[in-house]
Amino acid sequence: MPTRRANNLDGRTWTRYSISVWSDIARSLEEKRLRHPALFPEALPARLIECFTASEEAVVLDPFAGAGSTLLAAARLGRRSVGIEICQEYVDMAQARIAALPPEAPQPLLHHADVHALPELVPAGSVDLAITSPPYWNVLSAARSADRRATRDYAGATGDLARIEEYAEFVQALGGAFAGVLTVLRPGGYCCVVVMDLRKGKQFYPFHSDLASELTRRGFLLDDIIIWDRHADYNSLRPLGYPSVFRVNKVHEFILIFQKPRAQAGRARS
Repeated sequence: MPTRRANNLDGRTWTRYSISVWSDIARSLEEKRLRHPALFPEALPARLIECFTASEEAVVLDPFAGAGSTLLAAARLGRRSVGIEICQEYVDMAQARIAALPPEAPQPLLHHADVHALPELVPAGSVDLAITSPPYWNVLSAARSADRRATRDYAGATGDLARIEEYAEFVQALGGAFAGVLTVLRPGGYCCVVVMDLRKGKQFYPFHSDLASELTRRGFLLDDIIIWDRHADYNSLRPLGYPSVFRVNKVHEFILIFQKPRAQAGRARS
């Protein structure tokens, strides 16, 4: 019986993509011109789609679709895709980008809705791969990096998520949103979540590990972690905390790779 392929990569590309630090992905000139504060490059979801899907019949989901990078990458690779985005400005931006796709590409389906509506909009067990970067708590109303880079601020647009003051409550609420992703994923399907650790004043928050713990509590399996090295994107770093307190300039993000168990013992925990 032939081996079921995980993807269509050749051995050399498989080896290159399997390295745990990705340093060769950056935004294109067109992406840099877009007025989205934290747009991740289309090349990032494209690589994840190449790693975790084998068939053009695969369905890709982005529950926090933003300006549509995941949907565009899926379409260019011949995959069907669906996105959820609550901010009208970003919906309009994504729709404009989708309209520029070649006519032969599968047309993404983008819903202007809250992420909690996901189970009502997408059939259970119908998604092969989810790729997203969720909002990063209310700390994102201010710059999070040493070059005062603008960040993805959803305040006023994401229902309760961006308005939650307590960090632990925010992580739990985000876990509730991802419980819907677990529902619509097929058994064995993957969910890739791009996040960065946070600092608010003197307090450091290991967001990537806290979110990983929350999602595993909800029923996901944490399969692996990739470091996305974004050092090339930060070209005006300042000495954080100088000269009184040494602080670390964060120029990397984490790609948390989760999998839905192939045999679900029960429903996702609330």
